[in-house]
Amino acid sequence: MPSFYRTQTLKIEEQPIFSAVNAASANVWNDCCYQMDMYQWHRGYPHAHNHFYFGKDCEGWIDEKLSNPLLHSQSRQAVRERYFKSWNSYSAVKKSGGVQTPKPPNKEKNYLTTRFKKSAIRFVEGRLFGKRVELSLAKGQPKIDIPLPSNFDMSKAEHIATIDLCYNYGHWTLHFSYKYETETTETGQEVVGVDIGEIHPIVSHDGQDTRIYNGRYIRSLYRYRNKVLAEFSQTISRCKRHSKRWWKLTRRKWKRIRKIDNQIKDALHKQTTKFVKYCQNKGIGTIVLGDLTGIRNTINYGKRANQKLHQWAFGKIAELITYKAKCLGIKVETIDESYTSQTCPKCGNRKKPTNRNYTCSCGFKYHRDGVGAINIRRKYLGHFGDPVVAEMDAVRMTPPLGFRLEVPVASS
Repeated sequence: MPSFYRTQTLKIEEQPIFSAVNAASANVWNDCCYQMDMYQWHRGYPHAHNHFYFGKDCEGWIDEKLSNPLLHSQSRQAVRERYFKSWNSYSAVKKSGGVQTPKPPNKEKNYLTTRFKKSAIRFVEGRLFGKRVELSLAKGQPKIDIPLPSNFDMSKAEHIATIDLCYNYGHWTLHFSYKYETETTETGQEVVGVDIGEIHPIVSHDGQDTRIYNGRYIRSLYRYRNKVLAEFSQTISRCKRHSKRWWKLTRRKWKRIRKIDNQIKDALHKQTTKFVKYCQNKGIGTIVLGDLTGIRNTINYGKRANQKLHQWAFGKIAELITYKAKCLGIKVETIDESYTSQTCPKCGNRKKPTNRNYTCSCGFKYHRDGVGAINIRRKYLGHFGDPVVAEMDAVRMTPPLGFRLEVPVASS
């Protein structure tokens, strides 16, 4: 049965045990780094991070060596799982070549977010002390008792899979992860191609309709973020490092940056939610995304253009579409998008567009991002580059529709 996860963040009051628990998680991580070196040395690899091996036997060997007098056994396993997940990510990046010099997860930590699994979580609700959650530590250690707000929905407690204890910018928070199981539903057979762009974050084509989700509001937020960062950096550079004014300006800078980042995150969520809901209402069964892995290694259009492209959140957009579509039972595939924005869907000739419109010598005219979405869909279906004059008439090809993100405007 398919399942999906939801998360919720709750700000809590600080307790002295919190720092000790996260320090203990960091010690387990550091033990993993040490035991990994020992395991590689036993296998005959003196330089573990140049010629490494990790697998089930390696994970089991390290798991037997780990111990901590403070953490619950499931919390220790969560750190070990996170450590090997980092190794898997490092291995994938190294093989794909997406990063020129990837760094292995061998850096020691002072503090690390602690994860409590279901067996270490207990919710209590009483008339005297109200709602609270108890997080178990190692055998013989007292439980962490954390009060919950009165409006906390206790009906969701049975769905909670994990709770993370996080320290974030001077505040302690609990991150609840809810796991829900959904019944398998029959989805449509239609396929929609998606071109992820820097100006327009989502441009989709389902065989007839082309929808363009305008991203200029998101671009304006990135420009504003760069402006705020530059102004604060210029002012801070004139202060003595670690002085009272230096710290004051630094805290104020990151407070402003966090606010803008939250606005960007909110805009991306709204655009992707609108697109996925459209796919659900249209009966789409498969969403095909263009694969942009490694694109930043091949671009060099000057200082300003490179800054825009390197801040392009195409990976975040793909991640949001993927998990939201999965919750609705829609399959998501990725495909190489080479030459999709340069190939004419009508005659198959290639031409690099010079503006926002694609114009071919055969008379075909369309939005360039719409052409990319059309060709991504046709490439997935196996018709990329084939001349299909019958599908390019006015009956099949409707003009692209633009959708601007509605944002609240403060009244004067």
